[in-house]
Amino acid sequence: MQHLKRIKVFSEDLKPGMFVAALDRDWSETSFLLQGFTIETPKDIEMVKSECQFVYVDFRSDEQFKLYKLETSKSRTYREKVKKQLQSVAPEYNLQEKLRPAVNRRKTTSRIVKSVLDKVALGEDFDIHGVRDSVKENVVSVLSNEEAMLMMTMLKTRNESIAEHSFNVSILAIGFAKALGFSEFQLEDLGMAALLHDIGQVKVDQKIVNKKGRLNHNEKAEIAKHTQYGFEILSSKDGLTPSCVDVAFSHHERLSGQGYPRGLKGDQISTNVRIVSIIEVFDSLTSHQTYRKGMSVMDAYKVLMAGKNTHFDEELILKFIKWRSIYPPGCIVEMENGEVGIVIKAHKEHKLKPKVLLVLNEYKQPRRERMIDMSKLALDPESKPYKIIRAYENMAFGIDLQEYAEKGLKVQLAD
Repeated sequence: MQHLKRIKVFSEDLKPGMFVAALDRDWSETSFLLQGFTIETPKDIEMVKSECQFVYVDFRSDEQFKLYKLETSKSRTYREKVKKQLQSVAPEYNLQEKLRPAVNRRKTTSRIVKSVLDKVALGEDFDIHGVRDSVKENVVSVLSNEEAMLMMTMLKTRNESIAEHSFNVSILAIGFAKALGFSEFQLEDLGMAALLHDIGQVKVDQKIVNKKGRLNHNEKAEIAKHTQYGFEILSSKDGLTPSCVDVAFSHHERLSGQGYPRGLKGDQISTNVRIVSIIEVFDSLTSHQTYRKGMSVMDAYKVLMAGKNTHFDEELILKFIKWRSIYPPGCIVEMENGEVGIVIKAHKEHKLKPKVLLVLNEYKQPRRERMIDMSKLALDPESKPYKIIRAYENMAFGIDLQEYAEKGLKVQLAD
């Protein structure tokens, strides 16, 4: 093991990950079994403090040493100097700048959809122009700030509302269609159709919609009526394309003819409907329901693949998974060393090596947040490359993505 710097560190300043190379006394005078060890837990720090006033630490990287000096130095001038040095090595990745407009788009669109749903529930007319303007702005946001907008679709509440679900499906549809090469007009048309696809839900008995538990046969039949209700609501509105009406009417149709309400098969189902049906199921699976918690992204992919060619278009599923990636923005992941983080940005070429914001240490306790780019050489406290071993659903380990998005993190991107 190569050591960059051996520095005297007072015991109260020790941190997990530091390698203790020497003590302030001979090893034989202490109870330590090993001559040289890594601080792994707060308990280790307490043990050292009980026997030593200070120790000598081998810092394994210049960055680790500078971070230690930044935390312990009392000199303001020195702290500013170290901050500048760290910034020159690790440029700032301003999440706040990226997330704030995305959060605002989510709030605005969800509020507009909720207003539309409330009016429909009361039998009142609604303004389609406000919905269209919001979709146009969402398209612009996806085109210019895709990662942050996609992260918004991962902010799952305990019981996702129709408005939140509609926003998620619309943004995912816009992003996926962009990857498929759709024109901006086509993106707006599909985004509009996806945003209104579940509008008929408000005409269904809300006791059934909000039931805590699985639905019986009669209740499922009642829920299925929402596609007919959606068709009736949207077909009576001026200014909507046939695609918008078709998606609301047909997003539960399946390639084998086993869907509803008309039992359409194969080529009878349009491309826009095929896209929305995949994304609608994906978002529902990854969202928390009254009778189950949301699935991880990977588990949702498995469900979609199980329905290839019978329920969903196989080619579109494969393209969707490739586009969305194994670890999409907003996904919660656990590292091989036990640390937990939030994926901030997927890497197009290195699918298993995204940018990750580490938020929990190996003991699943809050840690000082650190951004790592796994496509580069990002090392854990043991000087081993970070490796993701598992992805989790939202709220895993108590991590609330909504809280992080609202906070608008501003952290350093570590090399």
